[in-house]
This record gives sequence, C-alpha cells and structure tokens, in this order.
Amino acid sequence: MTQTGSYHVETIASNMEAEIERLKSQVDLFWDKEGKHYIEYGLKDGMSVIELGSGPGYLLEKLLVTFPHIHVTGLEIDPILFNYANANVASHEADRCQMVEGSIMDTKLNEGSFDFAITRLVLEHLPDPIGAIKEVFRILKPGGKAVFIDNDFEMHIMTHPHIFELRALYDAYCESRYAEGGNPKIGRELPRLLKQGGFSKIDFEVISAHSDIVGDEKFFKSEGIGIPSKLVQDGFLPSKVLGEISMKWRNMIRKDDHSMVRQLYMASGEKPQ
Repeated sequence: MTQTGSYHVETIASNMEAEIERLKSQVDLFWDKEGKHYIEYGLKDGMSVIELGSGPGYLLEKLLVTFPHIHVTGLEIDPILFNYANANVASHEADRCQMVEGSIMDTKLNEGSFDFAITRLVLEHLPDPIGAIKEVFRILKPGGKAVFIDNDFEMHIMTHPHIFELRALYDAYCESRYAEGGNPKIGRELPRLLKQGGFSKIDFEVISAHSDIVGDEKFFKSEGIGIPSKLVQDGFLPSKVLGEISMKWRNMIRKDDHSMVRQLYMASGEKPQ
C-alpha cells in the first residue's frame, strides 16, 4: 500500500528498532493523563473503538488492559508497524482486537461503525488533515466521539537549565517534515480543523508531562538520538549543533534541580445525531 505523509518508520530515524521502542515510551509518557481525558470525552468499557494510525499497537494495549470489555480496531498503513501490532497485540487478544491495514484517508470501513475514534500524532504528518478528519467522521456512529492528539513544535521539550540550541533542533525537524508534506505545528489548529471536518461539541486541552512527576527515564526513552541523527544525515541540522545539544543535555541532567516538560495538544468532537 502506498504511503503518503511525512512519517515512515524506516526512514524517519537512524535506527528503526530504536524508533519503535521510542513510540512505546511516547505512549507511556502521557498515558496517565491521556487515559483520563478519553474517559472525560466519553470513552466507556464495552464500546467499539478505532485507533487510526495505530503504529506498533502500544496505545491499543493500554486500552485493552484498562477496559476489559472494549473492542478495538487498529488501522495502520505502514506494513512494518501493521505486522508488529498484529503479532504482538491483536494475535493475543483476537476476540477483542483486530488490525486493518489501510489509510486514514480512505479506510474502506463501513460508515457509522464505531462509538469512539482516536487519532494520535497522525494529522501532523498528512498533506490533507481535513480529508483525514472527514474520514474519521464518516466511520463514526451518530453521537460518536473522536479525539485527535498532535504536537506543536513551537514548543516541544523545555528544560531547566534552558538549552538554547534545542530551538535549532526543532526548527530543523519542522523544516524536514514540511518538506515531506506534514505540518509539525498543527496542534494549535485542531479545533478549527475538527469544525471544518463536521464535528460539533468541540473541546481542546493541552496535556503536559513533567520529569519531576513521571521521572527522567520516560523522557529519555521517549526522545532518543535517532531522529536528530537522521536530521544531521539529511542535511537539516549541522552536526556541530547536535554536538552542542548533547553536551548541554548531559550537563543539564547532572544538575540536582533539573527538569523537563513536554506538551501534547488534544481536541475532541462529536458526530451530530
């Protein structure tokens, strides 16, 4: 299946296996707050739920553990990630979980099939996010809820002590994703995009993870060196800048009073009945 967008697990980082592990840690970093918000937005046990762009299936795992009677579908276009999720999640929960290989732009799924939809860190990689939102809207039941979560790289990880060069890293990342058709600053646009996609009762939250609460290790695992190294390799980031970031990062974490904070942007909407 032909992929579109700015995320491809084989090419976005310098090491694919490490990138898959990073995706797991990225779910772990925010799950406590994310899970609470899904419930606030209407997710209940026993519902039919779809995650579009489910990657290696780590969020599906969280949902299956948290809600013992839920039925989840994972939609994933990348064959490597699809096979990973199928082998490690769906095959162990065959009665409650299925994987579908397909595109969020045209899922081929029946209209009005799901009670709840989650699209996490996907829209930022798509040339046509409104088209994707309309497809999510289509496959929801009337009265169904959808949650869209994305980054906004105007702010990513902020540290104390401040590492000034991180701005150059995030600018390089944005340039790379823009060149591939993505929008890494889409987080601020989510409410407007959901409205254009047909949703009503729109809500918006910024959720944060702080190292003093979740611990340093989750931050370290959720970032890694793979994507920055690929930015250097592809000519978007000077190697000298990455070296300065690495040095200042090591110095930062040696400080007893160091801290790290990261945000995700979450918007919810309802399909009118």
